[in-house]
Amino acid sequence: MKLEIHERLALLELLPKQGDYAELQALRKAREIISFTQDELDFYEMKRADNNQWEWNGGKAAQKVLDAPIEQYVVETIRKALSKMDDEHALTELYMSMYEKFVLNYRAVVEG
Repeated sequence: MKLEIHERLALLELLPKQGDYAELQALRKAREIISFTQDELDFYEMKRADNNQWEWNGGKAAQKVLDAPIEQYVVETIRKALSKMDDEHALTELYMSMYEKFVLNYRAVVEG
């Protein structure tokens, strides 16, 4: 799954922080894959702004997108969370591209 910087940051917030042992293992592995290495932080020139939001070099971000091997369980967890947000009219622009990747494109593949 190809993930851009803003999607990686949003996913780190979206992934559940609780679950049973097996769930937490899968979620920890996903966080490790999605998180940024020090080399990436330096490459993207990432830093926290005064408002505690992340900023980065957009030109460099376009050059390099993470192709993250995410386990099916985690994909389903993300799909359910995004679908629930959509059902409750709580989806925000921050999650739109992920909704398209994890929910709409998934449906197209399954129904296609």
